[in-house]
Amino acid sequence: MFVEAMARKTTTTTKNEIERFHSWLATEDPLSIATHMYVDADAAFSAALLSVLKPKAQVVFVSADSDIEDSRTLGVDLSKGERTIKGLDVGSAFGLLVLGMKSIDRPIYRALRSWASQLNLTDSGKGCRDAVVLAELVKAWRSLGMGDTGCFKRAKELIEGKIKTERSDAKQQDLAQKVQIKNGVAVISNGYKIRAAHVFERGAKVLIRESEVGHSIMISKELTRKGIKLNELCPLLEPKGWFVHQEGFLACYGSVKAPKNFSDSGFQISQIESFITTWLLSHVKSGSIKVQ
Repeated sequence: MFVEAMARKTTTTTKNEIERFHSWLATEDPLSIATHMYVDADAAFSAALLSVLKPKAQVVFVSADSDIEDSRTLGVDLSKGERTIKGLDVGSAFGLLVLGMKSIDRPIYRALRSWASQLNLTDSGKGCRDAVVLAELVKAWRSLGMGDTGCFKRAKELIEGKIKTERSDAKQQDLAQKVQIKNGVAVISNGYKIRAAHVFERGAKVLIRESEVGHSIMISKELTRKGIKLNELCPLLEPKGWFVHQEGFLACYGSVKAPKNFSDSGFQISQIESFITTWLLSHVKSGSIKVQ
């Protein structure tokens, strides 16, 4: 939401800062990243994002009133000089950088836009209801005795992980398009790691997995909302040593937390597909649900 809103009211100052950012990105090494000492969340995460984008760039912590004029240096969360980005019209320097990534690398933009929205609020002195607030993380790191470099490194680790997760999720979305769905039932048994949500988005009602950690059956939120739950299959599954979640959305023989050999689950995957299809179609016949 934050980026769409910003895109509708991008100011001249914001456009100039984005151009400054893009120009710096297009410059060959050696490069430098400057931000103010005693970093806050905006400074730490802005410098960290730039460092992820330009790993060889040197990071320096300067006085907040320093003039940044060097053409190979980009100052973030700093106001003075021709080579700085503050992001005042957006809400934060980090928000400005993330907005600037929209036209360059959409996965990075998607990965970080929620954090940018948060910093746009907190760095402008506004409240934020997110469960984990980036500003609080920096305070926690400082309470552990970390200085500017330590806070910067931790912020960089988080950004790298967030971006890696987004890229992985994009690949999973592509793989999900290849999963066959028959009578509302999808089966993944080739070792692919695909989020269930991506398969359910394609219309599957039940997802069956066979993997190195065991067998599992998961149903869509649509089924649980309609009161259709895997608890109905407890008499069939539990005697075989399966775990059926009390909320009825999951049944498994083994998991990443407690791996088991799927060959010991009491069923071949074709058998699981058969009885799950029969179970699901019984609800279709009753008029509870429809399948594609």
